[in-house]
Amino acid sequence: MDVNVKGLEPDIVARLAEQATAEGMSQQEWIRQILRRTAARLSPAELVARRTTGSPMTDQEFSELRTKAAARRRGAVERLGASKRRR
Repeated sequence: MDVNVKGLEPDIVARLAEQATAEGMSQQEWIRQILRRTAARLSPAELVARRTTGSPMTDQEFSELRTKAAARRRGAVERLGASKRRR
């Protein structure tokens, strides 16, 4: 499928180009990856719908979720080369 985005602000286009270059890939591939990541996430409306229909999260589920989030955060810090945690 091909997607054309018209009327995108020049500063956004330039920023995407900078990010693609920093990652060592083409702008098209960089945007494909952004779209894949975005599509893999639940939208705010989907999150609200799930929250209202589901039962409360158990302590075990919350603990597992925190562990996964911490691991993802550590991975991102390592990939970005950040050495100290900032708050």
